[in-house]
This record gives sequence, structure tokens and C-alpha cells, in this order.
Amino acid sequence: MRIIPLSEPRSAARLLASAHSRGGSMPRHRVTQTDVAALAGVSQATVSFVLSGRTPSGVRISEETRQRVLDAIRITGYSVNPVAQRLAGGHNQILGVFTYETTFPRGGRDFYGPFLVGIEHAAEQIGVDLLLFTSARVVEGSRRLTRSGWQRLGIADGCLLLGQHEERAELQHLLDTNYPFVFLGRRESEGGRLPYVGADYLAATKRATERAADLGHRRIGYVGPTGSDEPTSDRLSGYRALMAERGLPTQFIDPADPGQTASEIAERQLSAVLLAPEVDPDELCRALAGRGISVPDDLSVLLLGQPHHRLPGPTLWSGFTIPREQMGARALLLLSRLAGTAGAREDESTTDLHQLLECTEVAGETLTAPRAPDGSANRLPAAPEQERNNA
Repeated sequence: MRIIPLSEPRSAARLLASAHSRGGSMPRHRVTQTDVAALAGVSQATVSFVLSGRTPSGVRISEETRQRVLDAIRITGYSVNPVAQRLAGGHNQILGVFTYETTFPRGGRDFYGPFLVGIEHAAEQIGVDLLLFTSARVVEGSRRLTRSGWQRLGIADGCLLLGQHEERAELQHLLDTNYPFVFLGRRESEGGRLPYVGADYLAATKRATERAADLGHRRIGYVGPTGSDEPTSDRLSGYRALMAERGLPTQFIDPADPGQTASEIAERQLSAVLLAPEVDPDELCRALAGRGISVPDDLSVLLLGQPHHRLPGPTLWSGFTIPREQMGARALLLLSRLAGTAGAREDESTTDLHQLLECTEVAGETLTAPRAPDGSANRLPAAPEQERNNA
């Protein structure tokens, strides 16, 4: 066993006195491991071993030497260069957050806020720092990781990705390079390699549609985009599944303009609608009122998750909410395990690479039974068992 040579033992006070005798202050340049080693009277290798917590086979560092190095680090204010540590194959206890759209709200929009609250809380629990990447190039309103973006991600041990308009080629590149990352939101990938934490939109939308059908609604429309992205696809699948089970016709409305949407709802004589998050419920409600349609007396409304807009009005909307804080926390814990950071947990929240969290049902005040032909409240029970079986 090789013993690292020691100089004369020196206490923290003597280290500080030694520093002052060399000029009265710490170096004005960025403090390096060489400065720490000189102050502690040890080799630079010893400083590196103390910082990493790992020593080669056959090397032993006494507790006294270790304490001298730690005292020298405190006195000099030395901090590890995260890039250098990553290049050396270590971990710097920094996890990144990259959003494809603007992170902080403008004009009342705060879609990412709850995610970040959950992420921050989990980071505090496991003792890691967060780094928000904001300098990536913007292409058609969305950030891109091309060029310098890849290099910047290397500062962190791993990264959380959030957004609705991601570039699939970039995700594939991260998978190919084995860079640790987790996407917030369900994302499909070849072979199921892409780790994610998302909301179970399919089950939640199916339950919301069922709530309307159980009250007697038979003309239930879906107002929202019909794109192919996973969140939209999952909501559409949940709606279609329940309508098929009950033998009811599906009706889709493009929410391009509130006035046009309200007119189409009236023309189709819908008694209930499901609103995708892209639809502003307050704007639609005002457009409906202009056509003599009252919510919920004439039309029941259910929100399929929090809208991408603020809700300034007093309306307590029925539907469901997305567990955004919980999603953020679970994603950070999963990323910590994949990146191998200290303090990473090994439990059900970090072993499953594909996690879908249950959405929270909201009773609200905008879902009631449909009106009877005479205009009275038609308090119908759930669809007859025979009708359900025939659906």
C-alpha cells in the first residue's frame, strides 16, 4: 500500500496564517486545485482524490490530510469546474432543464410554473443543483439543441426536457449518444428507449366523457386540435373509446375562432363539450352567451386539463387537472438515477422508465344533466345497462 507523503501537520488556523504570509489574501485569479494543494501542503492528486471521494487501489489518505484539504478549500473558496469534472468522468451534481418554449409566463400564461416547482422540490430533497438552459437557437418559435446546444448540455450530469414542439431528431441524437435525459410528457420512441414521465390523458379523458354520458348527455362534442402529438392523440383516444362503448357519435370541432366554435356548437345542438387545453374556456363562454347559450344550463363544459391560458374569471370548471408538480418531481428523481448523481433514490419512482400519473378529477360547476325537450332539467340516470351492452 502506497501512502501519500504528508508535510508537517497544520491546522486550519495555521493554513490561514500561511495564506496571509504569502501576500495577505487569496489569489485574485480563479482558484485552482494547485492553489489548494499548495496551501494544504499536499500534492494536487491528493486534492483531486479528496474532492472525488475515490482513491486508486493501494492509496490511502489519512483523515488528518483529508481535513487539511477541506480547510484549504474553504479558505480559498475553491469550487469544482463542472466542465472539467465531466471530462474527467465524474459527476458535478448539476441537472439541467431545457424547455422548447419560453419558460417564464407572459400575460398570465404559466404552464411550466408548477412543473418547475416540483422539479425544484425534488432537487432540494436529493441535494442537486439545477441549471436552466436558455441560450439555444430559436427556430420558428421553438428552441433547438443544434450546434452549441449539445455542448452546453454537457455541463450537466443529465437534463429534463419540456415542451410541445420538440424536434424528434434531437431526441434520437440524445438516445444515440447515451446522454441521460427524461422527457416531461409521454413520448413514443423506437424500442421504447426514451424515458418519460407524463399524465394519463387517455384514462382521464375517458372518465370525463363518461361523467357526461352518465348524466344523460348523448350529443357530446370534442373541441380542440386533432393532431398526432401524443397528448392530443391520447385525449382523442379516450374520447373515442367511451363514445364507442356507449354507441354515441363522435363530433369534432376545430377551435380556430371562439365565435365560429360557438356557432358550430349551436348548429350541432350539442349538450356537452370537452375542451382541449388549447381552448380558452372564458372566451368560448362569452361567445356562447352572445348566441343565447348559457353554461351550464344549456351546455355542459369539461376541461381536459389546465388550459394554456390563465383563468381570470370566477368559474369553477368541471373536468380534470394535470398533476404537474408531481410530474416534475418524479421526472427529476428518475433523471437523477439515470445520471448516477449522489443521493439518487432506488424505488418505484425511479425504476420505471415510462411513467404515467393519474389526473385529478374536478367536480366543478359546469357539468349538469341535459335539458328535457320542454326546457326543464332532465335528470336522467346513467345509460341503461342494455344500451351499454349493445354499444
